[in-house]
Amino acid sequence: MTACGARPAVVVAEDDPDIARIIEEALRADGVVEPILVSNGALVIDAVIASGARLLLLDVRMPGASGIDVYDVVRNHPALAGIAVLFVTANPEVARETIRGNAPREVIAKPFDIDELVATVHELLAPRIAA
Repeated sequence: MTACGARPAVVVAEDDPDIARIIEEALRADGVVEPILVSNGALVIDAVIASGARLLLLDVRMPGASGIDVYDVVRNHPALAGIAVLFVTANPEVARETIRGNAPREVIAKPFDIDELVATVHELLAPRIAA
């Protein structure tokens, strides 16, 4: 929990509505975070800034802007320096190549195990919630 007791926001950038729903339901059921769904890459940065998200779950292929393009903006945007990024993608090799040397970032390949995804969200958020 954050200092004010609210659940931290996590932006889920996923254009496949079925996958987005599965992730949203799992994160809501877990009760630790407040998922915010975004299906267009061009809207992700605004959603992250507006929500104060501490974690971004990011697909590589999305309409509007690719996850790689979004990642580049996040990496170079001063206001987003502390946000964790978790790629959840059917293109794990592309994501791993993009983030090489920029740890701590993670990649989970689709299809994914929902329990592994939720555990990774906890792991990435732990230092950001305590701060």
